[in-house]
Amino acid sequence: MKKAISAQNTKMYIENLTAAPIATGAIESASASAPVYAVFDDVSKLKAGVPVYITGSGWPSLDNQEFVLQDLNVDAKSAALYGSDASGETEDFSDLAMYQVNAFADVCARTYTINQTPATSIDTTTLCDDEKTSLVGFRDPGTLTFDFFIDPTDPDYLALLDAYDDGEERMFEIVYRNGAVRTLPVIVQSINETGGVDQAVAGSATLKITGAPILTQPPGATPPEQYSVTAAAAPATGAAPLQITLTMTESGGTASKFSVDWKDGTAVEDVVGVTSKTHDYTVAGSYMADVTPTVGGVAKPVVHANAVTVT
Repeated sequence: MKKAISAQNTKMYIENLTAAPIATGAIESASASAPVYAVFDDVSKLKAGVPVYITGSGWPSLDNQEFVLQDLNVDAKSAALYGSDASGETEDFSDLAMYQVNAFADVCARTYTINQTPATSIDTTTLCDDEKTSLVGFRDPGTLTFDFFIDPTDPDYLALLDAYDDGEERMFEIVYRNGAVRTLPVIVQSINETGGVDQAVAGSATLKITGAPILTQPPGATPPEQYSVTAAAAPATGAAPLQITLTMTESGGTASKFSVDWKDGTAVEDVVGVTSKTHDYTVAGSYMADVTPTVGGVAKPVVHANAVTVT
């Protein structure tokens, strides 16, 4: 932490659920992985750090939820949905999937503070112990407070009042002067107003942070790449007995092993030191192998290979 940036020109926006969306479109495909990588029909109005609301995908892990875009690739029209996990989905991704980017209101804060509450310490000491022992409890994401000037005719101020009145969760964006964006899910808890002789009418708001903040690096920055893997089985069709080759393609790291469930009743097989493995399907049917990579001693979410049809 050797660098500093000025707080001046920091912009803050709260999601405005009553205004018309600023972008809508179709999602053409998505990966059953964690995080999900989605392909959009148009990315001209999308950028990294923007939250998108998803409907109609047929995947409960995505539908009617909002996810922040990361790793936006303009040429491929694809992006990662931060915090998503569709590794347990088995249904086909629907061709009716849609996305929506809601409007934001500018709160134009004077000052702000993010107050994160430390995790509780749970005392687990017993008479058998020689010293104090404890566990770490839940961590409270905390609150965000900011001060601002009030004009009761300002549409952005009215949007903030609407957020307080309905009590719904919204996304809040802090856009730093260097282009980094911090996105937080919040609920507006309170709005206060003060005034006096020879003073401007001022206000303050307290927002409850309801989940983990998401930090999006500015264009040109190179944050550590998250580990991901895809699994491809070939050939995808053929007569029994059919020998297929399962190939794992990794990015952002290297797995120490892959645990493969071929889904044909055979035992789960550990693949070590290589990124491809052959397997014989001896009975007619449709099979979709599950691959669980282990990276740094930690098992990552399951990735589904493409379906193989044996006739």
